[in-house]
Amino acid sequence: MKHFVCLEQVSATDILSMMEQARIIAECPEDFRHVLDGKVIGMFFQKPSTRMRFAFEVGAARAGGSVSIFKTSDLQMSRGESVPDTARVLSGFLDAIVIRGRTHQDVEDFAQFGSIPVINGLTAKYYPVGALGAIYTLWRKFGSLEGRKLAFVGDGNNIAHSLMILAPRVGLDISVITPEWYEPAVDVIEVAEGLANEAGRTVTVTNDLDAVSGADVVFTDVWTSIGMEDEAKERQQAFMPYQVNQRLLDRTGKKPVLMHNMPVRRGEEIAADLPLDPIIYENAKNLMHIATAILIHLLKEE
Repeated sequence: MKHFVCLEQVSATDILSMMEQARIIAECPEDFRHVLDGKVIGMFFQKPSTRMRFAFEVGAARAGGSVSIFKTSDLQMSRGESVPDTARVLSGFLDAIVIRGRTHQDVEDFAQFGSIPVINGLTAKYYPVGALGAIYTLWRKFGSLEGRKLAFVGDGNNIAHSLMILAPRVGLDISVITPEWYEPAVDVIEVAEGLANEAGRTVTVTNDLDAVSGADVVFTDVWTSIGMEDEAKERQQAFMPYQVNQRLLDRTGKKPVLMHNMPVRRGEEIAADLPLDPIIYENAKNLMHIATAILIHLLKEE
């Protein structure tokens, strides 16, 4: 059984296949009206969601499937039932489950103890759906990603982790530029560097903003993720020198695409006077095509 929990576990062939599937879905949606007929997708939210929720909910519906949306307070988990038992029980009702989890271990446990495909809709460690959606958007824009450079500026968080693992496998070089103490996790850096070596690409982790030089894409994210609100003031001080503004974009020596998975905090990670690139909104829309492609990929053999 296949899962979509961490991009390290997804082959490069499957990654490219899902992007191509998403392209066909976007161009010929009428051909996919019934591909998920009879399939019920669970959507389990331990954190708020806008784009990812609607991407899977609407994407599944347009492909003939249905969804059941719930949060922890709706389940006996709120009264102490274990994740393994919940995973076993829900596997008897659902064909697949999308989880936006408080911890990455919860998603891993669902995959281990359940008997249906599990999709990681975001945890503190990884955001594979968001990363694949963004790479798909860039692939549609550029036609080919081979040899291009992506500079991620901000917190070495879940989306940065997933981009580091994904980028070299689609031909991108990536520089992750963070303030000191906010670098990506060491184990993720090691995995990403190994994948980059295999692909003949580069992964750079640094505190030096000059590493944006030559970037075709500048990617950023919120400074304070869900659950880190107590650190907001401290983070604003640490990240303000890493704000994406016109001066930083000029340091690329190019006219880079500005990418963000949203929600955008204007005046924080992106300067208030910097116009948002329309591709940010296109990327939000494209998440639905990627979500549908992931569902088809996981369920076509189940």
